[in-house]
Amino acid sequence: MNWLPYLVLIALSAFLAAGLVYLARAHRKLARDYAALAEGVARQNQDLMGLCAAAVQVDRRVFGQEELLRECLARLEELAVRETTQQPYYTAIDKVKSGAGPEALVAEFGLSLSEANLLVSLYGRARR
Repeated sequence: MNWLPYLVLIALSAFLAAGLVYLARAHRKLARDYAALAEGVARQNQDLMGLCAAAVQVDRRVFGQEELLRECLARLEELAVRETTQQPYYTAIDKVKSGAGPEALVAEFGLSLSEANLLVSLYGRARR
């Protein structure tokens, strides 16, 4: 009887069994690597979600601070305008700069004569 085909079949079967064992080990290694990578990706996704949530909170705080800053700037402008227009002698000084005399200031604004003379001496045309 010819044993050669049987020996070839046994050798081929052994070769295929060795290949199958090798592939099974490679599959297990790849499965472990995949699990480790999937865990890493999941951690990175959680970190990214945390960073996004923090960025949203920072954005809200910045927006709130911008609103507060706008309100403060508007209030400062309002106070600056009020300060320049509501000075007690502001209109009287404007009149003196326009050439009004002390008597006109006393009559129009109810200032004392000494106050009117002081304003004229400080802000009158002769002073320039």
